[in-house]
Amino acid sequence: MDSSLPIFEQHRRVSTNEIDDLNHVNNVVYVQWANDVASKHWTTVAPQEILDQYDWVMIKHCIEYKQSAILDDNILIKTQVGRATNVRYERFIEIYKEDSMELLAKTVSDWCAIDKNGKPVRISQELRELFEVAE
Repeated sequence: MDSSLPIFEQHRRVSTNEIDDLNHVNNVVYVQWANDVASKHWTTVAPQEILDQYDWVMIKHCIEYKQSAILDDNILIKTQVGRATNVRYERFIEIYKEDSMELLAKTVSDWCAIDKNGKPVRISQELRELFEVAE
């Protein structure tokens, strides 16, 4: 992650419904966590009038699994945005076992801004500035 940009953090605890038949967090859950932290980041930085106009959709997602999380682990999820193009924003997410700060997974994804009709919109300077301010 780029230390010059703000990092948004979210804490959670692994629950029973996130555990698979191998007794660890199912890989699909990490993708859900990535989606959830990105969504929470957006709703935290954007004022209501912007939230009423725009949404984001994940259009590309690459994840690298490092270690397994298990039931009742405390998890720290960090995210920040990267480069932006006209309609895409890069997002980085790192998922840690909070007690040891052991990296469990890291992701790089591309997100597209959309209007409330689901049509892609240009990422304006106003949208870019929302992610550049420290939370």
